[in-house]
Amino acid sequence: MTLVQQGAHSYGVIDKVPQRAATLSFVAVLHAAVLYAFLTALGVVPMPTIPMPFIGSVIPDDRVIPPPPPPPQPTIEAPRLTETAPPIIEVPLEPAGPNAITPTQTLPQTVPERPAASEPPASPPTIVITPARAIAWTHTIPDYPAISRRLGEQGTLRLKLAIAADGTVSDARVEASSGYQRLDEAAVQWVKTHWRYEPAMQGTKPMPSSALAEVTFKLK
Repeated sequence: MTLVQQGAHSYGVIDKVPQRAATLSFVAVLHAAVLYAFLTALGVVPMPTIPMPFIGSVIPDDRVIPPPPPPPQPTIEAPRLTETAPPIIEVPLEPAGPNAITPTQTLPQTVPERPAASEPPASPPTIVITPARAIAWTHTIPDYPAISRRLGEQGTLRLKLAIAADGTVSDARVEASSGYQRLDEAAVQWVKTHWRYEPAMQGTKPMPSSALAEVTFKLK
């Protein structure tokens, strides 16, 4: 009976050891907190600073360059054709040379007869020349050069065209420039490649001819 009681008393002492350690720890922490508060009040230990909340905004970078605005859409006016109709040329045919006339022998005591009046020569036939005519559906607008569109180049040029007997444009020469070589070259190449004419006619025979044309490049 005595041994059982002693064992139970020892078991109770062992259970109280952790509780006592926890109490001592709490007391030590409490003393440290009171000491820290006392030192803070005396100014020995600075008061802890609480950081303020951050309020700000993102500042855009000034070095960012906005993209350039899109170039203006070009407006190309339809070319104005100024056809120079050549005058009707009448080519007279040279009449045949006069026939040789054999003088008549004069008989004695005879009165010479007067030669019969010669009839006027017949008027030579005339040859009518018809000027070349533009085939409208082939006279399309040239493509606007991309560099000229971006640089804002525009203007009107006048071309003198050499039209072959088959109606094609064999040559195009700039008589009045638009002021920009790129526009002039674009118009010349386009006209020589795409434009067609009904050829000029000398009677019923086609013939080479020439014509004038204007091409305008204009931006909105």
